[in-house]
Amino acid sequence: MISGMNLVAGKWEDNSNAEIFQTRNPNTDLLLPEEFQQSTTDQVNRSVSAASDSFEFFAHTSFKNRILFLKTIQEELLLAQSEITATYQQESALPEGRANGEFQRTLDQIQCFVELLEEGSFIDASIHTQGPDLRKMLYPIGPIVVFGASNFPLAFSTAGGDTISAFAAGCPVLVKAHPYHAGTSERVAVAINKAIEKCKLPSGIFSHLGGQSHSVGSQLVSHSLIKGVGFTGSFSGGKALYDLAQKREEPIPVFAEMGSINPIFILENKLKTDSNLAEGLAQSVILGTGQFCTNPGIIVVCDPSDSVDFAKEVSDAIEGAELPPMVHKNIQKQYDKQLRKINEGEQVDALFFAKSCKAAVGLVQASKFLTDSSLADEVFGPFTLVVKCKSNDEMLKVAASMEGQLTTTILGENSDQEVSKKLLSKLQSKVGRILFQGVPTGVAVTQPMQHGGPYPASTDSRFSSVGTDSIYRWLRPVAFQDCPNELLPDALKNENPLGLERKIDGRIISSAL
Repeated sequence: MISGMNLVAGKWEDNSNAEIFQTRNPNTDLLLPEEFQQSTTDQVNRSVSAASDSFEFFAHTSFKNRILFLKTIQEELLLAQSEITATYQQESALPEGRANGEFQRTLDQIQCFVELLEEGSFIDASIHTQGPDLRKMLYPIGPIVVFGASNFPLAFSTAGGDTISAFAAGCPVLVKAHPYHAGTSERVAVAINKAIEKCKLPSGIFSHLGGQSHSVGSQLVSHSLIKGVGFTGSFSGGKALYDLAQKREEPIPVFAEMGSINPIFILENKLKTDSNLAEGLAQSVILGTGQFCTNPGIIVVCDPSDSVDFAKEVSDAIEGAELPPMVHKNIQKQYDKQLRKINEGEQVDALFFAKSCKAAVGLVQASKFLTDSSLADEVFGPFTLVVKCKSNDEMLKVAASMEGQLTTTILGENSDQEVSKKLLSKLQSKVGRILFQGVPTGVAVTQPMQHGGPYPASTDSRFSSVGTDSIYRWLRPVAFQDCPNELLPDALKNENPLGLERKIDGRIISSAL
């Protein structure tokens, strides 16, 4: 049963005076019956204070205890799977297969951090014995605010990568639930809270706060005891939180992943010889009704002979597809508004609307694209713009004009390698992940994954919000100089009780000193 209440440091609180809001079923456009309470300033303050009070204890918990905690979260989620995925489908209109797939991805993400803690080297222990005895390791930064994402009610929300990586690092977490899927978020929060109780951890390490108003998130980010923020969403939302955090008396890091147009560059010989390109890219454009942050919003083709009508080919490949509605009518309204602006403003040379769904494909000449920067704005939804180049030089100019992106893709044949190298040289400083086969949709949850990119794709291109390296957002280095062995953390003690691989005087070894 969904209570609609807020979880403040282990206690679900009922506030009869709270502002009420409801979620909506995108399939029917009807409000769902459950009522949710907006959290109050007092609840925010008490949640943050409890997180701060619990930080010292949680930061010093052993890897073994954190592993048990994460495994217990997995178990509690599995026990509640049917209720979680049923609510997920009601609130998002995403199909059962997507619900189960995202649920499994959530479990798999947790397992990745279990294995990271079991291996332990992420703590980056290093020791220098020549001269002053210096020993350094990574230490958690403090209470973290995590904002649930609208387009991923599970994998990027309450028990998503931000929350789990922060827990693995030893940081308490305060989740600001997304109002579009408040019920799904609450069901997951119940599972996390049960895991905390079973593991006998301080209740303050997790709070779950709801609300439609931006004020709840603003209060959390502005609170002096908060030490970091994780956000996945729009550019305007992420930038607003970043600016707020920098205006604090003590500025804090905001790791905001804010979207991307993920340009795909198709070189001349690839365009001529690969008959499967249009179909593969069409499926990537409409995947998840275009609500993946890695959907390709720009497809740049090199077609000097003007022999391929690629925009029409992609549009034809989309025709017949039936897509679920977007996860909320507000997102749909914004998408429709952007398409109307493009169409009515005659910004593009052609605009193909699918008859079977809300997808659309635009076409514009590169010369026009290069003079209208608004054409490079993200249109969040099942839309892509084909930019037609008359030469490799024109394609390189388009590449040079791009802002920071999460991904870019270079598709070429062996005979295209010379221009591929030039493209790579221009794009490498602008993106977090570069593909040379396939499509950008689909993000592997592994250590080498980079999901983040130069601004405005994210607020700090040095870090990833996906994969086990995302833990480094919540850690900072601490050095101990001439510290007695008995006072050192286990990771730095002479006897190496954790059995870690450590860098000692420049050599990686696992033996004791």
